[in-house]
Amino acid sequence: MKKNKNTEVQLIGLTGQTGAGKSTVTACFKEKGFAVIDCDTVTREVQSRPEVLKMLEANYGSQILQPNGSLNRKMLAAIAFSELKQTEKLNRLMFPPIREEIDRLIAGYKADGKKFILLDAPTLFESGIDKICTRKIAVLANEEVRLQRILMRDALSEEEARRRISAQHPDAYYTVRSDFVLRNNGTKEELLRDGKALADELTRPNQDGKTALVTLVSIVAVIAVIMSLYTFTYRHLYSREYPETVAAFSEESGLDENLCYALHYCDPETSEEAFAEKLRTIPAGADMRTAAAVYYAGEQTASKWLHDPAYSSDGIHLSTIPDTEADSFADQVEDAYRIYKNLYDK
Repeated sequence: MKKNKNTEVQLIGLTGQTGAGKSTVTACFKEKGFAVIDCDTVTREVQSRPEVLKMLEANYGSQILQPNGSLNRKMLAAIAFSELKQTEKLNRLMFPPIREEIDRLIAGYKADGKKFILLDAPTLFESGIDKICTRKIAVLANEEVRLQRILMRDALSEEEARRRISAQHPDAYYTVRSDFVLRNNGTKEELLRDGKALADELTRPNQDGKTALVTLVSIVAVIAVIMSLYTFTYRHLYSREYPETVAAFSEESGLDENLCYALHYCDPETSEEAFAEKLRTIPAGADMRTAAAVYYAGEQTASKWLHDPAYSSDGIHLSTIPDTEADSFADQVEDAYRIYKNLYDK
């Protein structure tokens, strides 16, 4: 039986940098009748669970707990936003339980007959939950504008606020992944106007009675031009070096070409010959982080890790990367890989 598209739920993902104005846009969609899932609220609830507190303590120590055993959110934030690596570590720990709770809330709203759901998620793309969204919206603002908003809102020092901003992605990260971008460098009233206009368009039935997802051709055209410019810029920054070497090694080993390019991006001074030699040290079937660690550490050191039961159970995959620099390199490769995949796997 053919599915009636009019009964489909529209799940809209909303994201952006801290201080950009997501909460203002959320209010516009809530006023329009959207059921709202606030991922910050979900995170606070999940982080209060005993099993999650125990996991956080095991990774960050008792310093992130209050004397009464509850979470010291300010201390955890100070650690997590100190650098991008720490932010990504906290994300890897928290994404699974948060995603489980979000899935539960979405199922509940669907069961209640909600047709429009807004998912307000600061880490929409990093968590991978954008893949279940009908459309994605990013709210962006200039760095200095965000700085002043954060200083007023969060009672942070300027140093703390700048550190938090520096731990986040640049505008291009959002624009190449979003369907719609709202710029918030003006007044709150201007953002409310734009947010309400977008919410209206996302819920407006078209001539066939189906749901239209922004039919304003001029807006779509402008956004398409902006996205094209950012994609062009990113492809210039993330170019594909040594394509013949990469293609040959990928065909021989089965390693994703985007991973090969990411490895070289994070090791840009390496010559083509040295790059090919490093690639050949990666064991067949290795996962991304293991491949990055082996590439970074070299065959001799990596072989010791892979044959140590404390780090590998099968001699192919590292359950733990014992060297902090190699672990950090693997983080950088993961980030670069996501960008290469997004830019070139179209």
